[in-house]
Amino acid sequence: MYPKRNLPTFLALTLLVLLASVFLVHTAIPAAQRLSSGFLAYYVGAQLIREGEPGDQLYDDQRFAARVMEVSEGAVTDVYLSNPPTLAVAWLPFSYLSVETARRVWIGLSVLCLCIALLLIAQEFAWSRKLWAIVALSALFTLPVPAREQFLVGQMYALLLLLHVIGWRAYIGRRDAIAGVALGLAMVLKISGWPIGLLFIARRRWSAVWWTVATAVAAVLITLPLVGVAAWRALFTTAIPYVMRWPAATLTAYQDTTGFWQHLFRYDAELNPAPLVDAPALASLLTLGTTIGACLALIARRRTAAVDYAAAVALTELLSPAAEQYHYMVLLLPLAVLWREVWLSRSGTLAGWSLVATFLLSWPIAYKLPHPPYALLSNYPRLIGGWIVFATLLYSSRGKTNARPLSAAHA
Repeated sequence: MYPKRNLPTFLALTLLVLLASVFLVHTAIPAAQRLSSGFLAYYVGAQLIREGEPGDQLYDDQRFAARVMEVSEGAVTDVYLSNPPTLAVAWLPFSYLSVETARRVWIGLSVLCLCIALLLIAQEFAWSRKLWAIVALSALFTLPVPAREQFLVGQMYALLLLLHVIGWRAYIGRRDAIAGVALGLAMVLKISGWPIGLLFIARRRWSAVWWTVATAVAAVLITLPLVGVAAWRALFTTAIPYVMRWPAATLTAYQDTTGFWQHLFRYDAELNPAPLVDAPALASLLTLGTTIGACLALIARRRTAAVDYAAAVALTELLSPAAEQYHYMVLLLPLAVLWREVWLSRSGTLAGWSLVATFLLSWPIAYKLPHPPYALLSNYPRLIGGWIVFATLLYSSRGKTNARPLSAAHA
């Protein structure tokens, strides 16, 4: 019989293996065997750059969608949308592979990014040798629906999660060069993380600011001969303005603050025929007010470095103009930080709100089905869960300003 003192370890290892098996069988392996939008947008974008096409062709939606249909043999269509041209250059190595091979390699790399992010968080929490803590983190990182969708769609958000985790650890340890490079890479790949830059400025982490700017500028200059100035002109004059006034933003498929207000206050005959009232100017004002208020709340008072940065990461997606469910993969870092605050504080109130947020962010809720505009939880569970994470992080750190590395403290 297994020794009683080793039974908890045996059970934890069994659960860890079970979680890994479920993730591989239910998510990673099926994701590697299919083509999808998202992935094909990056792959086709890289192909266009490799073939010497003008960079502004990335933003010609009709021609781009036709090329995606050609590559997928009519199975998938997609557009490049408002991704920066630097992303297509970063994907150039994949363009030399067949689309099926590129898909398998990309999913494998995404799984690796997720595993590294999980281990880095555990190390920062000083949980590396706490098996049950690793089990909890593994469940948090592999079971939520946004995590599964990120892999099935072949998106970039496992990599972005890793970049933000690297930046978070560097910010806590005052390694500003690494924090800046991580944010700079996230910005040039997916324009992700501007609230983190705001945090750098507010906390006078000037070295991190300069490293962010230097990384972004270097990436733009290095890739400019491949994409040309016209690609950047098309991004800023065509692609981004189109997304900002996109009628599809009124759909609940987009779980972001901009879409939330537009869904309530912007009429569209086809996509949003029954808002509370047709007042698009009000939607814009409420979006602006929410953004300003959240940014002020983020920088208004000092907190622990870990919570500060995690809250900024949460805002990165909450304030994105077109955040789908898989974007919420990035919020696994703030959610993990929040649960550690629960563990340290032993607060029942904090635990209750954290459970609500975890449920809203993770559970398979049919929010894309038609619901009345006022049914907020049914329409925007991911967004509301994300705002609960942000607000609860700010609440949990009241009066705490110790910026020591977490791994140096008692877990």
